[in-house]
Amino acid sequence: MQETSALHKEIFADPEHYAEHKVLVAGVEYGQENILSISPTGGAFDTFGIGNCAARQLDLSLLPKGEIPRQAKIQVFTRLALGDRRAEWLPQGVFFISTREKNKQTGVYQFTAFDAMLKAEETWLDASHAPVSWPMPQEDAVADIASKMGVEVDPRTVLTSSFPVEFPVGEEGGYSMREVLSYIAVSNAGNWIITGEGKLRLLRRGERPPETHYLVDGRGNAILFGEGRILV
Repeated sequence: MQETSALHKEIFADPEHYAEHKVLVAGVEYGQENILSISPTGGAFDTFGIGNCAARQLDLSLLPKGEIPRQAKIQVFTRLALGDRRAEWLPQGVFFISTREKNKQTGVYQFTAFDAMLKAEETWLDASHAPVSWPMPQEDAVADIASKMGVEVDPRTVLTSSFPVEFPVGEEGGYSMREVLSYIAVSNAGNWIITGEGKLRLLRRGERPPETHYLVDGRGNAILFGEGRILV
């Protein structure tokens, strides 16, 4: 679970608490006054299963401070508030803009963005892959895949040494990075997520993801935004 301060826990215990949010879009910070709506979907495991690579989507309506690049990175942060008290900012995810639409009259941007898990759809073994010995230890395979996805491996990820990764080519060609990650997840009885910090993490059966993630729905109410959820 993500570590939080005593102040965060104290505010959370009060039913009158609420959430405040900010986003960094291409490195530019936007606060509550610029965020018109923010809504996450996906990422949570509503029923138990293994072998999943859960991607998350973010829908964001924003009043921009300037021109926003295509495919820009969006970092989301949330903190709990109560009266004049504020807890620490907590990272809620790293997303990349997929589609954007600008209202010509108001200047408001509507973004749809996804986390880095979608990058795992590309073929793993390609011309850039240096010759290696097969089978490959799972830790080495995951480190290489994460590098190609442009993310780090969460240090909480623990992998078995009993089932090394075989040469990742099947009857229909090279396996995608997602297919290889799925195999590794099955052999570890777990699922892959992208954490709030934007890292690749394996959640094993029985492990609980962070429960301190909050965003707001379209009505401005605080809602739980966990990295994933496993029912056991």
